[in-house]
Amino acid sequence: MGNTCYLNSSVQCLSHTPILRDYFTSKAYLNDINKTNPLGHQGRLAQVSAVLINSLWKHSKQQNSVMVRKRGVSPGQSIPINAPSLTPKTFRDTMGKLNELFAGNEQHDAQELLAFLLSGLSEDLNRIVDKPYIEAPDSDGRPDAELADIWWSNHLKREMSIIVALFTGQYKSLLTCRTCKYESARFEPFCFLQLPLPEDDQVTVQFIFFPLDENSVITKYSVRIRHDGTLHDAYVNLAKVLYSDRAKVQDDDKPISVEFTPEESGMDGSVDKNPSTIDDHDESCTKLREQSSSSESEDDSRGEDRHEEKYIRMADNMAAVKMGEGFIFNILPDSWTLAKLNNRETGEIPLTYVYEVDPILPARDEASISIRKPKVMMNNREDIDSSTVMPNKSHNDEPMKDGEAYNKGSTDSLSKKNSDEEEVTKSSLEKENPSLDSSNAPSEVKTSFLAICQRKVELTKRPFLYPYYMRVFGTPLLLRVQELEGFTGRDLYELIAKRIKKYIPPLAVPFLSQDSNTLYENHPDGHETGSTKKSERLRGKKRQQFKTTTDNEELSAGTVPRFGFRLRITCREGTKCAMCPWFECCLGCLVPDDDYPTIVMCGDTIAIDWHMVVDLASGGFDVPIGEPFDTIGLMLANVKKHRTCHVGKNRYSSYRNSITIEECLHSFSKEERIPEAYCSKCQEFRDQTKCMSLWRLPPVMIIHLKRFQFTQHMRRKLRELVIFPVEGLDFSPIIASDKDHRASSSTSKKTKEDDHINNVFRPDLHDGRAEPLYDLYGVVHHQGALSGGHYVASLKSDEDGRWRLFNDGQIYEISSKDVVDSSAYILFYVRRDVKGATLDDFWDTEMREGEGMTEKEMEDIMKQRDRCVIS
Repeated sequence: MGNTCYLNSSVQCLSHTPILRDYFTSKAYLNDINKTNPLGHQGRLAQVSAVLINSLWKHSKQQNSVMVRKRGVSPGQSIPINAPSLTPKTFRDTMGKLNELFAGNEQHDAQELLAFLLSGLSEDLNRIVDKPYIEAPDSDGRPDAELADIWWSNHLKREMSIIVALFTGQYKSLLTCRTCKYESARFEPFCFLQLPLPEDDQVTVQFIFFPLDENSVITKYSVRIRHDGTLHDAYVNLAKVLYSDRAKVQDDDKPISVEFTPEESGMDGSVDKNPSTIDDHDESCTKLREQSSSSESEDDSRGEDRHEEKYIRMADNMAAVKMGEGFIFNILPDSWTLAKLNNRETGEIPLTYVYEVDPILPARDEASISIRKPKVMMNNREDIDSSTVMPNKSHNDEPMKDGEAYNKGSTDSLSKKNSDEEEVTKSSLEKENPSLDSSNAPSEVKTSFLAICQRKVELTKRPFLYPYYMRVFGTPLLLRVQELEGFTGRDLYELIAKRIKKYIPPLAVPFLSQDSNTLYENHPDGHETGSTKKSERLRGKKRQQFKTTTDNEELSAGTVPRFGFRLRITCREGTKCAMCPWFECCLGCLVPDDDYPTIVMCGDTIAIDWHMVVDLASGGFDVPIGEPFDTIGLMLANVKKHRTCHVGKNRYSSYRNSITIEECLHSFSKEERIPEAYCSKCQEFRDQTKCMSLWRLPPVMIIHLKRFQFTQHMRRKLRELVIFPVEGLDFSPIIASDKDHRASSSTSKKTKEDDHINNVFRPDLHDGRAEPLYDLYGVVHHQGALSGGHYVASLKSDEDGRWRLFNDGQIYEISSKDVVDSSAYILFYVRRDVKGATLDDFWDTEMREGEGMTEKEMEDIMKQRDRCVIS
């Protein structure tokens, strides 16, 4: 039948409402079928609902005798129950015919289904045949009790059904004009109490940080920024944490006080803020103290500004990337808002990978640069002057695609940001921290980004043409290189060997030493000797491309290179060459280890092809041989968790990162500002405030927790744990007060005790303000992601008082403590004063002359086919 979990959970909750169940099982609904209501469905929806509920409870007594257990269920335990199941094909087909939204086998929202069911049933069972037009009254200075009764009476004149009697309450919406202070109240009916989940204005972003320091390890951080902040704002908060940690390591005796919260404290106060005791009668000491106090505030403000500049400089040396399986796909722009980072399926901000890159250094002397300006071969194999390569342009907000740039029409596909002028800082901390050492960097410094991945050769299980292939593995690397056009192949090899050292096993580190290999390659044609003159190496002629195919002997074998690896230019994934056509089967053009200007360009992905000797010596780089593995999982296995990952709001004693339903009720009733609303007294649109409260409480309260959020930029699911009571939910804090309102609760109770009349809880007789306490009897849970997920229902039996979990065709007995979890979506509460009430207390079930239908008439209507109207 497709996805029917949303249907099962909703129908089970309705069928476990005792009064509604008795209404259908006793055939009382036949007296209220309204086949002429244009807003209804000619009783079809009521009939299929009655048939389904009767089928569910047909053998309830026999099943309950089997389902009763002597012992309770402990929390976290679920005991399966052997109970029959049925397939509601007729019900689902009828739902699809009555509402095209529920046609087919797709997943739907359980709240939308419940809203359609209750609205459709109310119209099918509406006793009002002709609905009069009634204009909504205004306050006009009348008391709230009188105005509320008018609104309620007008509603009952148009809709009177068992659904209204059980599930309908009454809001009080109060608009107050901020200009004339005129108050206008509206008392509208409701069937669902939709509660927003209060959110903090800050969100948590988790980073996997790859530090530049060789002695630092990969660490997981968690920072909090504003929900409308950018990625650069997150970098700044991360820089505060890094600066605080590095300051404490440098000076354990006098640690610098740096908070990793948005409220940053001062850090360089050199004046003692607690001066020694002075004589109150000494005027000179008093003046000195005032001068000292003023100097303190000035020093603190200057110190905060200096530290903020340090954080920004550190943030400028960070780059977030989109990580693939062992490779870097693209760099995320700093100007991106957090909404662009959200996962469209889950609505959450995914784990972000951030690299610390080399800071921008002062520009080199022109004389030293001029010697390294031969012609450079670009990817299109054309000779151009190196001064025109890689213009440093700021990127836009579009992510880099394979072979494309952030800037349209630019070759800088990985370029991240321009480098602004930075001041020289001479503190001892900055000397040890390369992220802060950026003395007088010019505004036009050309920077390039290179993505580095690692590869090694492995044998194929079923070779077709070649017995081995190149496997991408390990931790990728991101480099920011200054003046790449002046880099030689030797410089690039040395830089990568220095940076990759911390990401490889210890047994492979000795190969990265230049003294480990006395002979090394300068290019595939032979080895460079000491007699080769530097002038010959810098002759600046066009370099030849050396293709690499799987049948090449130099793929990962041959003479051991200088650092135990060769560099090749590849595509983003590191599987093929980025320069050669696909039919040439090139695995990547070789980057020679020589003194010629490198052919590498900004935005290229460079693969480190490890030699077989290094692979064998390191034990295969701790990677399973010949078996599929999770590259990111292996990379994150040894990641250290920072203390910020354990910092979070704890607003409930027993649960972490949770909110209470009382907070949701407060958020519902909180005053909000309405920019443009019509004021009856001013006779024009004014700035007003709106406050919501409850006036009339329904016997059954359906609470909808608004977990799904849809905005212009994102769609997500809120997964916060909402703590709600199983017994004794008090709505009195949000009930509208009315001192002059008549207290009819005592009268209703006395009338019920005297048992003179029935229907004491009829909607036109009971005011619904006597009892504010409710007890839980049903919960609809949504488990999983936003786009799909799965619905289950937790329900309390009114016969034995035990909780059971209804998961499609399976039933489990559970503990009441397992009902409260982060997947709770719709809550069903029953008012305490109606517990134990019967159907006769709510509704007149006697047959009315000329109204309703017989079972025979209802069956004939269900057998009729829909007419095809051609217009």
